[in-house]
Amino acid sequence: MVSAVTAVAGLLLALFGVPLIGGSAANRSVADDVGAAAVPAHTTPAPTGPTGTRAAGADEPEPSGPTGTRAGSDGPGPSAPPPPKGWHRVDEPGLTVSFALPDGWVRQPAGDVQSTWRSPDGAYDLSVKRDTSYGPTARAASAGQLDWYRITSESSMDGLEVVHHTTRQNGRDAVRLEMDYHYVGQSGPRKRLEVFVAGKAGQVYQLLVDTTATRRHLAEQRRLFATARSHLLIDTAA
Repeated sequence: MVSAVTAVAGLLLALFGVPLIGGSAANRSVADDVGAAAVPAHTTPAPTGPTGTRAAGADEPEPSGPTGTRAGSDGPGPSAPPPPKGWHRVDEPGLTVSFALPDGWVRQPAGDVQSTWRSPDGAYDLSVKRDTSYGPTARAASAGQLDWYRITSESSMDGLEVVHHTTRQNGRDAVRLEMDYHYVGQSGPRKRLEVFVAGKAGQVYQLLVDTTATRRHLAEQRRLFATARSHLLIDTAA
């Protein structure tokens, strides 16, 4: 029972580095492309860049779906398209963000800067975060978040390898990361897909989907991530 609780705590802590109960990870020394071709998860490491980081290829295209902010925020923006069958829209006014989620997913404990949900079978986690901890740009925020992920004693993530993609999200420059890792004390490989896009007032939004790295889970993860990205709305009216 203790080991199970510890594993769950580690999983929630590793999602953006926010404790089970608490606020932002700010001031801690931490952490479009729908349909675009993915970089293989185990390509040869690039000779440049931080250890455990692999270079990405060309810029990715803009995803389909929303390209800006929801109507009601400063300036006109598109309303969200209807979610696909079996999905529903979740509005988080406190985070000024709106996103789509499969039916039946369960909200998990999280801090005041993020919203985290888990699939009924426990195989997938989807989180959306809005924060200012690491700077006002997608590039700065992704670099800061990776720095925190690499602090194994805090994130519980070990063996981290990363592929960077320059992309587009909500009509803006963005960064997408593909991460391979495992939790400390566990050998099972995991995969995290995460996108960073800057909003207003120095806020950066993050969307991620995390799962175990089995062939079946990886295929479904990409579908979930692509659908979630195409229905993401940022800077929504509070």
